[in-house]
Amino acid sequence: MTLLIISLFLAIVIFLLTVKLREYVQEVSQLKKQIEETAAAHIIEKAKVKKDSTFRSSAVNWGKSIEHFVPFMTKFPLPPEDVVFIGMPIDYVGFTHTDSKTKCEVHFIEVKSGKSILMGKQRNIKKAIQEGRVYWHEVAVDSNRAEIVEE
Repeated sequence: MTLLIISLFLAIVIFLLTVKLREYVQEVSQLKKQIEETAAAHIIEKAKVKKDSTFRSSAVNWGKSIEHFVPFMTKFPLPPEDVVFIGMPIDYVGFTHTDSKTKCEVHFIEVKSGKSILMGKQRNIKKAIQEGRVYWHEVAVDSNRAEIVEE
């Protein structure tokens, strides 16, 4: 009788372990499927990010290249010979009427293409110019020393 109870007990334990094992195998299979789906989605997203990055990079490079030719375009506000390319943080500084003491003007010109907008530094510079916070500094250089000239 004891042998029968032990055999019955072992059969029940084996049955329960088999059921549990099937559940684990099914769960592992579902997790494996989720991992594969996530990996596939990651590959697709990575390709989108790379494509977007390449597009943005080419747009920036195009903008940096075209900046040098803009003064020769018809709607540029000053003649090309009156502007100096700086590049950063403002693209050009222009000088007009430099022969006149009363009409001489300084122009700051920023070139934008596509959907680009002014960066924070550029907005700050624009505001400083509009508010008249523009100064002249003259530096005299004597061999290895730089001295500020009295203003």
